[in-house]
Amino acid sequence: MSRVIVVGASGRTGKLIVAALKKAGHTPVATLRSAAHTAALVKLGAETALLDLKDSTLENWTRVLRGADAVIFAAGSSTGESSAIDRIGVRRTVSAAEKAGVARYIAIASIGASTGMKLEGDWATAEMRDYYKQKRAGNALIRASSLKWTILEPGELTDGKATGKVTLSEAEIPQKSVSRADVAAVAVAALDAPRSIGKALQLTSGKVAIADALKALK
Repeated sequence: MSRVIVVGASGRTGKLIVAALKKAGHTPVATLRSAAHTAALVKLGAETALLDLKDSTLENWTRVLRGADAVIFAAGSSTGESSAIDRIGVRRTVSAAEKAGVARYIAIASIGASTGMKLEGDWATAEMRDYYKQKRAGNALIRASSLKWTILEPGELTDGKATGKVTLSEAEIPQKSVSRADVAAVAVAALDAPRSIGKALQLTSGKVAIADALKALK
């Protein structure tokens, strides 16, 4: 059993990660920037800590992370919020993890962030270009860290049910959707998948069981 900090736990994907961690026998610790979400996360079985990616100090983040075994970063900018929070949040939590002695770090980014995917069509907007700029900057910070990291880059997220089957690849793959539930399941399974360490993985729906997809990594 591991003690796992979930950053962005109040989001749709974050809540599913908390639930999946609890089901797997781990102890999830949900970081929240609003106390309004506390009751919902406690109901899912999480401990909670009020922390803000932008406003809380590095010392406060380090204090909460101390004693944890891993961090899962599932936070992201909200509608109307600058995408810079994606980079700032990664920098703050990576630094805190290093200071607190938390070795394992799993981040959820977006498909193509590490493969140089060209933004086309509806994705070729100023907002999306900035979003990917920030995600790529965050990825660079993670890669440069001393942590045992994994970056998951899922396709378009849906609220569909978990299928337990995905496509995982370090190389670029066709853009497809994937359920938040499957992303959560991969994030939790990756905690105990040493072959995922040091890899940025494209993640979409697929035909391979999650455990097998992680074991197949080179």
